Amino acid sequence: MRPFATHSVPRFEGEGSRRHQDVPLWRLAWNSLPTLMANPRAFLQVRSFVQFAGFPRSGHSLIGSIIDAHPSAVISHELDAMGLIRKGVPLSLLHDMVADNSRAFSEAGRYWNGLRYQVPGYAHGIKDRPLVVGDKKGDWAVRWCAEDPGLLDRAQRLLGSGSRWILVARNPFDNIATMSLRKGREYDRLRIANSADTFRRALREAQERGRVSASALDEMIDDYETLCETTEQMKTRLPDGDWHEIVYERFTKHPFGAIEDLLTFLGLNADPTFVTSAASIVRESRHRSRDDVVWSAQQKMRVAAMTRRFSFLRAYAEND
Repeated sequence: MRPFATHSVPRFEGEGSRRHQDVPLWRLAWNSLPTLMANPRAFLQVRSFVQFAGFPRSGHSLIGSIIDAHPSAVISHELDAMGLIRKGVPLSLLHDMVADNSRAFSEAGRYWNGLRYQVPGYAHGIKDRPLVVGDKKGDWAVRWCAEDPGLLDRAQRLLGSGSRWILVARNPFDNIATMSLRKGREYDRLRIANSADTFRRALREAQERGRVSASALDEMIDDYETLCETTEQMKTRLPDGDWHEIVYERFTKHPFGAIEDLLTFLGLNADPTFVTSAASIVRESRHRSRDDVVWSAQQKMRVAAMTRRFSFLRAYAEND
């Protein structure tokens, strides 16, 4: 491990949480010491380490928080486990960092980009004897694997047979639209500063003033396609039993069954009381981000071609 290397982690600031900060690895390790000292045997029963792969703005925060609320699981929020593995952090220390991040996120109210991810009636954060530990940082897990082709194999050796991967697919037009809107971070600021009733008007005003993109950006389509290519490669290199795919729109429409399937994949008890509580925070969105930006005919054709090319996007091949 390179203790003086820096690592980007989320900065939890209550309802205003949306930023990241660079922190030395030694400080992350130091911050996790209270977790280790409070319960040095906490992670002896861990069976699986779960990671997300895929795209920004796909519902990873929601699904990661649902897993974190389970009595036998701890999931960190954007700790970037693959980045830490790449920097040589050992598994035992990674477990402690995950728990410390989950605790800090919970103490700050579990707010991110204007949304709150809290399952009612269940404790987020540190658990006595978790069976599942993991991290939610889907796009960067893919980006690191693209930059370092040997990283996935090293991670698999480190995590052993307990490695589990979750891919959340969302309509690519909505993904790319939101990626375009978020460039420059003004979009996130507006989401936090406005209520649901005033956000759309504030967004239109920002677009008219040029502070937020009014069009889908080619560079974001390029970025999305690169993520797709690497994700497809990762999928083919991992055992089928280690990989679980979720179509976000189906998840939000029928959350109860989807949550049961997710917990079964992770080897966690799908207690109906927990599943019902977790499903209560899932909302079926009727707003389409793709309608907030202008698309050229060539851009539409290019994205539509991706839905036929990549296996995890085929649910959208018939959609506009």
